[in-house]
Amino acid sequence: MVKVMIRSQLYVPSNNKKMVGKSQSLDTDMIIFDLEDAVPETEKNGAREFILEFIQTNKINKKIAIRINDMDTGYFYHDIIAINSAEKKPDYLVVPKSELGLSHIYRHLGIPLIALIETAEGMNKLDDVISQEGVEMVSWAAGDLSFSAGGNIEGYSSNLYLKTKIIISARAHGIKAMDKVYFDLNNLDGFADECKESRSLGYEGKQVIHPSQVAIANQIFSPSREEIEWAKKIIKEYRASSSSGRGAINVDGQLVDSVHIRMAESILKNSGEKP
Repeated sequence: MVKVMIRSQLYVPSNNKKMVGKSQSLDTDMIIFDLEDAVPETEKNGAREFILEFIQTNKINKKIAIRINDMDTGYFYHDIIAINSAEKKPDYLVVPKSELGLSHIYRHLGIPLIALIETAEGMNKLDDVISQEGVEMVSWAAGDLSFSAGGNIEGYSSNLYLKTKIIISARAHGIKAMDKVYFDLNNLDGFADECKESRSLGYEGKQVIHPSQVAIANQIFSPSREEIEWAKKIIKEYRASSSSGRGAINVDGQLVDSVHIRMAESILKNSGEKP
């Protein structure tokens, strides 16, 4: 079975009807209809009504999430009530400024949650936050987190410790981790470099804020042809040598043992190809 990959999650402002309509034709693996930061306060009620109606009346052939407003606002309760009343619900809810209390949202709505770590409190209690009932995915935001900690976006965007902490905790709790958004829309090379770093750490994909970033994220977070051929080769040679009782072999000058075989099997599972 081919693993369902979520390599790109595109944020779309729920008050922008043109962008909402266009998003259906894009190759993103998930659309996140945003009710929070991308929507001004004067348009939040109308955006909520529009996007829930859009989901009801359109056949959308990709995963759909809604980013609700955070729990410290009155808009949060209106979001929960409206989504609960909707006949057709999104596949996921993105919860901004995630801290404790997420399980109550899940128990009330029954919709899997994507925890968005954006506060010092959320980061400090990361393992408690993402181990709550209903949390199936985690991401983070450098802007809000840097503000919460009294720092600046640049310092937090490039903070390798935070990126590693989040992916390690996510893996330990058996959930997916998606890396944060990249703000510089004019620097696609920089975006690609950040995707490569994130994938090397174990992230499954990237949250994106512009259609120009989607194809890059999809490509980088997919197994390359070189990776697939490498995986096939070492599995073949490892199997051939296993009858001799050797636990490790030399392939093209590189030591290959059981952990490399597990990595190779994972690559082929994600690509849908056989050894």
